[in-house]
Amino acid sequence: MPPRTLTYPAYIASLLDTGAKRMAAGVRMDCTSQGQCPRSCHLCHMSPRAAQGRQQSEPVLLQITKAAPIYELVSNNETYQALQEAMMSMLWCSGKGDVIDDWCRCDSSAFGTDGLPTCAPLTQPMLKLSYTYEPSSSLVIMEWNHTEPPIGVRIVDYLISQEKVTERTDHSKVETETLLSFVDDILSGARSPCVMLGDIPNLLSSSVSMIIRCLEPDTTYMFRLWAVDNTGRRSRPSEVTIKTPCPTVDDVKAQEIADKIYNLFNGYTSGKEQQTAYNTLMDLGAPTLHRVLYHYNQRYESFGEFTWRCEDELGPRKASLILSQLDELSPWCKGLLQEPKIGLRRMSLKFLSCRYTDTKAFGLNWSDMGQDVHKACDEQTLTLGCAKGY
Repeated sequence: MPPRTLTYPAYIASLLDTGAKRMAAGVRMDCTSQGQCPRSCHLCHMSPRAAQGRQQSEPVLLQITKAAPIYELVSNNETYQALQEAMMSMLWCSGKGDVIDDWCRCDSSAFGTDGLPTCAPLTQPMLKLSYTYEPSSSLVIMEWNHTEPPIGVRIVDYLISQEKVTERTDHSKVETETLLSFVDDILSGARSPCVMLGDIPNLLSSSVSMIIRCLEPDTTYMFRLWAVDNTGRRSRPSEVTIKTPCPTVDDVKAQEIADKIYNLFNGYTSGKEQQTAYNTLMDLGAPTLHRVLYHYNQRYESFGEFTWRCEDELGPRKASLILSQLDELSPWCKGLLQEPKIGLRRMSLKFLSCRYTDTKAFGLNWSDMGQDVHKACDEQTLTLGCAKGY
């Protein structure tokens, strides 16, 4: 019986058929054409097909690879340990340092210009507005999630920057900047009268929220957040730019003042009544003055429009001082204050009022911070009012 010729692909297929699947597992074959034989190749022209005058043989390249688990390639403990250290370095230290316990010892080439190690990646925190509470004219709630890897980086603090943008068309121009440390200024209650704690991390949630007060209505602010690790390195900042809503207005009070001004202007106006009207209107502020103007013209425009009556009764100089306040608001807020009715919606939110305490005395455990914080902080409720036109 003549010997049987078996191609390699057929051999692999036979292993699968005979049950030797382990030998065939992971084998990959790839056959690619290498073009026709050149005339100078005597081996190709010696093939039976070429001898019979038929088409010349076409060489092909059969590439065979077999995937194998890494542990099968490791033959001794030293190789296994070196491989493990290399994998840990790539996973936690960007391949530029060694894992020691739960931190990275960086190579000499993995230091920044500031002298701080850079091999362990420091994740950028994502600052965002609260989805639960809308910003008010003087308050916003900012949130982020505290996350850190089990090896390489230990976040010990967050830095929060607040900037007031003065140019409406260019957010790069800022007037004032406040930089606070979450641990030293907010969590400890040292110097944060306008910033209060909302949510803090616990065993069920990694969310951190801050209530930022003392903001000006109808004003653009930019907030930035950095994470700080135990080497003093800062992450890339996360930014949120927000324009606070229009100021709240007591519409019932504005109607009462409009009636009062009409009564003062009606008939003969004495010097005392003129001074009373002037003092009343100057003390209102731009938002309430807009509503007084609106209600006055709605009810008493037939006796003279509001701005004209002010000039007629108080004189051009005093009237100009009063009416100049109307230009302090943006066009959006001016339009809102011309709505037929302004509603005042109230909401309540809880916050932690913290007394001064040294957070370093009990250490900082982000995963279970609540127990220590509640020893130095009292839970309180804050009531807010938000204006809405309709």
